[in-house]
Amino acid sequence: MPEFLLPFGPFHMVILHLPIGALTAIWFLELLLEDTGNKHKSQAIGLVHLLLLLSCALTIALGLSYEEFGQYGEEIEQHELWGYIFGGCVLASYILYWINRKAGKIGTKFVYTLSLLAATIAMVITAHQGGELVHGKGFLSKPFKEDKRRANAAEPPSQAIPESTKVEANRGTAPIMDVMSGDDMMDSMTVAAPAAALKSPPSDLKSQQIALFEASQTIFQRNCTKCHGATKQKGDYRLDGKHSINLSGKSKLPAIVPGNPEESELMYRMLLPRDDDDAMPPEEKDPVSPEDIDTVRQWIEAGAYWPDEAELSSAPGDYVPVGNAKTDKLIEQISSTGVKAEYNAWGDQSIRIDLGVVNPRHLNQAIQQLRGFGNKLTWLDCSELELPQGFFQQLHECSKLQRLHLDATDVTDRQVDALSGLTELSYLNLYNTQISDAGLESLHTSISLRKIYLTQTQVSANGIAELKKALPELEVVYQP
Repeated sequence: MPEFLLPFGPFHMVILHLPIGALTAIWFLELLLEDTGNKHKSQAIGLVHLLLLLSCALTIALGLSYEEFGQYGEEIEQHELWGYIFGGCVLASYILYWINRKAGKIGTKFVYTLSLLAATIAMVITAHQGGELVHGKGFLSKPFKEDKRRANAAEPPSQAIPESTKVEANRGTAPIMDVMSGDDMMDSMTVAAPAAALKSPPSDLKSQQIALFEASQTIFQRNCTKCHGATKQKGDYRLDGKHSINLSGKSKLPAIVPGNPEESELMYRMLLPRDDDDAMPPEEKDPVSPEDIDTVRQWIEAGAYWPDEAELSSAPGDYVPVGNAKTDKLIEQISSTGVKAEYNAWGDQSIRIDLGVVNPRHLNQAIQQLRGFGNKLTWLDCSELELPQGFFQQLHECSKLQRLHLDATDVTDRQVDALSGLTELSYLNLYNTQISDAGLESLHTSISLRKIYLTQTQVSANGIAELKKALPELEVVYQP
């Protein structure tokens, strides 16, 4: 997309109503106005068709801009595809309208009407998928399920959080007092700060509160804020601000009730079965680990304390996130190139790196620094990059790599063959690449692979069938 269009991406949410209204108006004009040969009817329909075509093109352009602005991932693929189909149907109906207007035959009228019907069906599907991206799955039926949504909320699934990690009120923990804004809410709550998140138990109450806040924020940033942050607020929930976390969304239930996880919509959604429409994160995204869920639970039980900037900047350093000096230095060095590098989770020494945000001038330098992470690197995002020679051979040194994003890169079949040595690779994104069946053949021995994205590639149905035959447990995401 042209750079100048990107800031206008959010206007997609406004402009998209124009083609919907225009298509509806065409149906009304065609069906309700009597066809008496009056030229005014034809002129009106022609003008609305032009409005439909132009507004549809603008909606698609702004939608592609908003895709980047809103930080959408693979979840938007189907919506984007149907948006193109709707655009194609609109263009076809515009052309067929003029053919029918000139010819005026029964056959041309019939084909034109079919094109309008196809455009309407495509519009409904596209709009519904867009609504799910904004409001969540099953948003149309949720109002009718309001009475039973919390039937089992008071008793969260026991398997979701290991018993060994649950908070106990009398396990030698410090009492939490006066932790909410106004310093008047908590007077008897206790909390056990995650041992793995601390180098040693914080020496004072404030340090413990900030440690839990930092841990929870890391979890939110990794799993929640792309859909519930500054650019998107699905269900009208936002988790990136001190005051917004306590507000009720469309469900009329607050995301977080300080001191009460069971009444917090956030905990309720995180503990739902993965295939539930209300589960968060959605089924197509990575689940939050039981340990991370427990950390959030502890933070809420402790009053969901949210320090101000002055407290964060002056906080003592005895609760620094897990890691070691060598890895911390590697993260600092590679981050200086523009790369986003961070620990996967508290209590986890593994690293995730996003190369897709690096300045192209610093790409080679960043890739050279990957060697230092070795088997600590488990997640690597290379989306939309032109990868240099030797990059894939270098990946062999990252023997614990589990997730690899190569979507929209210039990866070749021969380079995919180099991935067969990554014995723990479970997720591979090859969306919008030139990979063919030859590349898939080299993955037949990747027994750890569980999910692969192949839409907009050169693979065939037969190649996918052979891959599934070799790896029966593999989930293939592919739209011909």
